[in-house]
Amino acid sequence: MALASLGGTLQSAQQDAFFAPFTKATQIDVKQASWDGTLATLQARARMEAGDVWDLVLMDHGAVQLACDQGLLQPIDAASVPGLADVRPDLTPDAISRCGLGALRINLVLAWDRSRIDSPPSWSDFWDVAKRPGKRGLRRDPRSTLEIALLADGVAPEDVYRTLGSQEGLDRAFRKLDQLKPYIVWWDSPEQAIQIIESGAVLMTSAPNGEIAAADQQGHRDFGIQWQQSLSMQLDWAMPGRPLPIGAPAPAPDSPDTTRRTHVRALLGFMLDRRRQEDFVSAYRAASVMQDVPQPGQAVAEDNPANSAHRDQALPVDDAFWRTHEADIRARFNAWIGN
Repeated sequence: MALASLGGTLQSAQQDAFFAPFTKATQIDVKQASWDGTLATLQARARMEAGDVWDLVLMDHGAVQLACDQGLLQPIDAASVPGLADVRPDLTPDAISRCGLGALRINLVLAWDRSRIDSPPSWSDFWDVAKRPGKRGLRRDPRSTLEIALLADGVAPEDVYRTLGSQEGLDRAFRKLDQLKPYIVWWDSPEQAIQIIESGAVLMTSAPNGEIAAADQQGHRDFGIQWQQSLSMQLDWAMPGRPLPIGAPAPAPDSPDTTRRTHVRALLGFMLDRRRQEDFVSAYRAASVMQDVPQPGQAVAEDNPANSAHRDQALPVDDAFWRTHEADIRARFNAWIGN
């Protein structure tokens, strides 16, 4: 079985909490790759006639919905995932969708080097290169980047998607990006987000909170995390491949495809064990898709997005908005980057 996660400390924590114990328990080998998790990459791989086959990938929840609409993912039969029926009542509302199974929730935060900035910056400060000269890191994706631009321009979090949904509001977001464009260093993966701030290539960057926390803990760095107006998002596991046409015969029970899918479902069920979820969120600063992990009364780390104070400060990414507007906005964003 082969899978692709997002690299960095996240994938290392998944290896320790999930993949290695699964192989030990089942003798099923899990071959790993890292990728950027984008719909564009999934579309490109679907056009390839040859190459490595991934049986499972980690993607943004919204990207999974779009890929599912485009027939790039196989539906996940929840009834065939071992143990899922037992834990289903404990999962968050969006944890199960037609083509995705929730893996974790993270926050995209504003991170800065404390040795170069002595007070917590805001997204408005992120744009103020006159006050704090230096490059800025942003994700090479309209999702999250346009929300950040509007927040920096003073739009209240509760008004971001209403604003972004109008032509005037979309123009406003791109005008704000125009102001910062000469100073932007783009990143495509969580690992790259950490690399550009660790190397000093940027003064501040948007980044997944878990990677920043790991850099502080394991790399003995001193990076700050601004939770105010961070962006909360879910990541899902999904199975690449075209769904079977209606009426087509199912693969034979002893076929390689059937075996791989059986192994994938076994791993998905294995990862939803409560104890393994607890192991994972203790190793990586993420929120579990299980609502009672950590259990009531257990302490939640200060730098974990599951901390109630951080949940209240975050703007949840509106996946329904992006499902409707993704194609048009991404085309404009890609053209804007290329100019």
